[in-house]
Amino acid sequence: MRSWKGSQQLSPRVLRMSSVIASFVLIIAAAFSNAEAQQPSIVKVGVLGSTGDVALHLAQSEGYFKAEGLEVEFVPFKSGAQMVAPLGTGQLDVAAGVVAAGLNNLSVRGVDLKIVSDRASMPPGHGYMQFLVRKDLVESGKYKTYADLKGMKIGTQSKGGAAESTLSELLKLGGLTLDDVDVTYLGHSELAAALGNKAIDAAFVTEPHATVALNQGSAVRVVTGDQIYPNDVLGVMIYSGTLMKNRATTAVGFMKAFLRGCRLFESAYKDGKMLNNEAAEKVVASYKSYTQLKDEALIRAMVPHGCNPDGKLNVGGLKKDYAFFKARGLIQGDVDIEQLLDMSFAERAVRELETNSKTN
Repeated sequence: MRSWKGSQQLSPRVLRMSSVIASFVLIIAAAFSNAEAQQPSIVKVGVLGSTGDVALHLAQSEGYFKAEGLEVEFVPFKSGAQMVAPLGTGQLDVAAGVVAAGLNNLSVRGVDLKIVSDRASMPPGHGYMQFLVRKDLVESGKYKTYADLKGMKIGTQSKGGAAESTLSELLKLGGLTLDDVDVTYLGHSELAAALGNKAIDAAFVTEPHATVALNQGSAVRVVTGDQIYPNDVLGVMIYSGTLMKNRATTAVGFMKAFLRGCRLFESAYKDGKMLNNEAAEKVVASYKSYTQLKDEALIRAMVPHGCNPDGKLNVGGLKKDYAFFKARGLIQGDVDIEQLLDMSFAERAVRELETNSKTN
């Protein structure tokens, strides 16, 4: 009688065939695994279409996102406030947002998001938000100094926004407060138009609208934002909690690509003036591609915003803005501004970029 063990023995030919089949299965499995690994990670980014978004568009056109295995989808919004709900639910991964009192209130309401890097700030030479006064008021002598702003109608973008904080700093130089002027809230493009039709007397206007107003001759530039409030942060990058917790590698890769875009943008300028180099040509092309700016002379004349190449934020300035919003009664409860910050993604991205530059 044949033993059970002997009955289970296979011929050499069958064994060889089994081995071939097993190898084939492993090859197919590996192929599917590699194909899956090579699929790009989709990142949905909320944008305002402002000049402050240029580093994002440079990262896209230069293939920096693609190099990180990312497929970025830009989702347009009319305001930073509209991005909050989609961020909180994870429908939006990243927001190219703004500094405002509303962001501080989000942590009180338990919305899961963090400010992770600078996007648009005003270091010296980068005062892209400018204080303009109607030309007729300057020529008539009605406006000579900051103190003359008392009682005037002054425009700014929004209540509880960073521009309003900068306006407060300017008024202090004339011994005034916001209560001494008639503050009017208008959109970016509307401010320039309001100066032209004399609906307002003065305003803090961001680029490109400031340069448009100056070229039209309706206003005079009194001072730039970097001179009033050096290193003030106006625009920030914001991550959703879902992206940070569930897709940390993607979050770092996105930051690496974004910072490369910032560095390319910065290399197009020196002392606040656009250079005649390859980087400048790419910046001009980028603006033309996603904004209504088509006049190269206008683009080159604009005062640039700052975009920190390491993503660093002026935390002291953010705390100063918080104190201003709090004093204005715009902050609900007590919030530690640093609870809203997470710089770890930018810090890791910088380390990896430095490592890559040393090995290449």
